[in-house]
Amino acid sequence: MSHENFQRRVAVLRDSWAERRALKGLAGAHDFDSQFGMLLTIYQWAEDAAGDIRAVYGEALAVTSSPPPDRAGSAPAFVVTIGTNYTVRFVLTERTRMGSPRWAIGVTVGAGGPGGVITAAGPERRNSQWTRGRLEDVLLSVLGAYERAISEGGGWPPASGSQRARGA
Repeated sequence: MSHENFQRRVAVLRDSWAERRALKGLAGAHDFDSQFGMLLTIYQWAEDAAGDIRAVYGEALAVTSSPPPDRAGSAPAFVVTIGTNYTVRFVLTERTRMGSPRWAIGVTVGAGGPGGVITAAGPERRNSQWTRGRLEDVLLSVLGAYERAISEGGGWPPASGSQRARGA
């Protein structure tokens, strides 16, 4: 392993912890404004990740994002589409807990196009903070499903059974 590679890993570690500390207030609060801010942050991470996917796959795989979530919408959301059959949807949802509203980010992974399989995904309940790495894991899982489907003849679901996104 080269010195530059280790130095890059150290910088990534430092930056990821700085990012976690900066987002702690947003991720830990469950009011609309905080969670909407977190959704916008996830949107930016998703845009960055989609650009990385496009850089690797080029024209061979279409990767698109919907416009950023709209604060005025009844359920602010955005979608990342990979190919023609795979989607990852992030939506801000209201839940009532102990009589008071709490807002949270819900995620679903869709595969197989319209009428296909939809699976809930996201950080575990015991550790519900979103990080850039967790978002990337969900997208990598969907890319893995895409590649597996191509290898197994292009059909969905894969012959091995149902697919659940990593991090779910």
